[in-house]
Amino acid sequence: MKLFKLCILFAAVTTFSSCKKYLNVSDELAGGLTNIDQVFDNPDLSRRWYANVMSGVPDYSMIIRADWDAGGQNGLHNPWTSMTDEVNSTYGDARNYFISSKNSSNMAFHRWTILYQLIRQANIFLEKAKVIPASGTNADKLDQDEFNKLRANVLFMRAYYHYLLFEQYGPIPIVKRSYASNEALDLPRNSVDEVVDFVVKELNDVMPLLPQTPITDDQFKSNPTKGVALAVKAKLLVYAASPLYNGGFQEAVGLANTDGKKLFPAADPSKWNKALEATTALINYAQANGHSLFVAQTAGVDDPEKSVYELFQAYNNEIIWATANTGWGGMTADRLERRTTPRSQPNGLGSTSVVQELVDDFYMRDGKPIKSTDFMSASSLYAENGFSNYNGVQVYNMYMNREPRFYNTVFFAGRKWHISNSPIYFHVGSPNDRSGQSPLNGYIMYKRLNRRVFLNSPGVTSIFRPSIIFRLAEFYLLHAEVLNEVSPGNPDVLKYVNMVRKRAGIPNLESINPAIKSNKDLQRKAIQRESRIELATEGQRYFDVRRWMICERPDGRQGGDFFGMDMNGNATTFFQRVKFQNRVFERKLYFYPIPFVEMQKSKMLVQNPGW
Repeated sequence: MKLFKLCILFAAVTTFSSCKKYLNVSDELAGGLTNIDQVFDNPDLSRRWYANVMSGVPDYSMIIRADWDAGGQNGLHNPWTSMTDEVNSTYGDARNYFISSKNSSNMAFHRWTILYQLIRQANIFLEKAKVIPASGTNADKLDQDEFNKLRANVLFMRAYYHYLLFEQYGPIPIVKRSYASNEALDLPRNSVDEVVDFVVKELNDVMPLLPQTPITDDQFKSNPTKGVALAVKAKLLVYAASPLYNGGFQEAVGLANTDGKKLFPAADPSKWNKALEATTALINYAQANGHSLFVAQTAGVDDPEKSVYELFQAYNNEIIWATANTGWGGMTADRLERRTTPRSQPNGLGSTSVVQELVDDFYMRDGKPIKSTDFMSASSLYAENGFSNYNGVQVYNMYMNREPRFYNTVFFAGRKWHISNSPIYFHVGSPNDRSGQSPLNGYIMYKRLNRRVFLNSPGVTSIFRPSIIFRLAEFYLLHAEVLNEVSPGNPDVLKYVNMVRKRAGIPNLESINPAIKSNKDLQRKAIQRESRIELATEGQRYFDVRRWMICERPDGRQGGDFFGMDMNGNATTFFQRVKFQNRVFERKLYFYPIPFVEMQKSKMLVQNPGW
């Protein structure tokens, strides 16, 4: 047990830059070692190598990170929410990212180099690591039980890293063995189906070797379990069945390696059946092992407002996988919490906003949208103009009578800051106006912040909570989506969506619109809207709108004009929709480009369409 605490701690505090001495053979042989095998003759060095392999677990709390902060953001953080129709950040690496066209040499946030380095490290570990008995006066050892646990985790991570690459780039080279520094590593891309089959087999093989039930000790919850492996498998097969990967991206259908091998398949609807088997397996595992939607209560009654806030504040049974390595930062670091605290509050630098398009997509408290959609009529509760009383302050009617997830995600003008109880305004002449760092469009992102963090004596400058990678609500929505593609008349389609809506305190879909039942197209649109709201700012929307191929549709639009309130307005004229930014979306952005430097080095790699 002491070993695993050491490994988790090491992985949590180690940055990629500090791992470099383990990434090159010349460095591996430094420090008096003359042969790489000597690393794996030493229990401590073996554990350190293992810890580096595990260091690629993503941190989706890392939405903001200072340019001068060590390493900046990368593809294993969460720039994605600033690169889709959710957030605008005026600070950090992902700020204003798509206001101009991109090419393969200036796209940031790659996973390619990082993950292939870690895959190499994993392969070396799998090939070289071994049981090490105690010898002489050295009592340290790597016994069989410990070795088996380390090896199982490394096997999982190798598969998971291939999955993360597939998510970003589509078909990729599969790397199943280590390559020496003097050995050419110029591999062709494997096809979509080959990558999927490889990762599925790896996950199936490793599942019996992982803990079969959820880990209960918070110190070890970054380790994978059978449930985590089932979750990766389910998401992978949902991707494989989705239009982007499954014959729907016409520009990619003809993409071939230099030898003529096709990389993308023709459309195959039967892939939804494989995805359904995988999401069903995950749901069954969750039900059998105590996973459930997190619901908080007040005076013995379910409290939706409390539930959607406290869900993100501590480990709970909804979480399938999370990491203790987080980027919240507290109020003394220049990261998320400080950058989402208004400038008028102690040490606040509030400069991270949600876009108006996300504000508009949240439901009203009656569960209906503010405007009629294909699957639901507009709510009569919505009024855009005028002001009403909200917690003792007059606020714009646009923000009244909204569902709990809205209030947990969007901080708007006139709302009181939760600790100082001071109303916050952004119009010209207010303490948070454009004279200093401020949100560009008059909103601040509010989701996942902790409402006790405040830089004031005796304040609480930082509070730990995990960064969630997988949680059950996402898989309820994935299961509903997949089931709808296979059997839209199955009542479980709406059952699982409605479970998520119930936790959020809004009515069932069919009670609002009975015509939605069994209507495949309407149910699909409702599920996509629910995913948009439930998972807002958590890092998934960027990939969902791409796999659904709706980036050019109004309900998933990634390019064009984006709006907010008028930061140039006074106390009255502030409350009007104005364009604050024009974003560029080109069809080539459905997939990331293979990094330009990798293409320059290779004779066998072919680039993604349009790059």
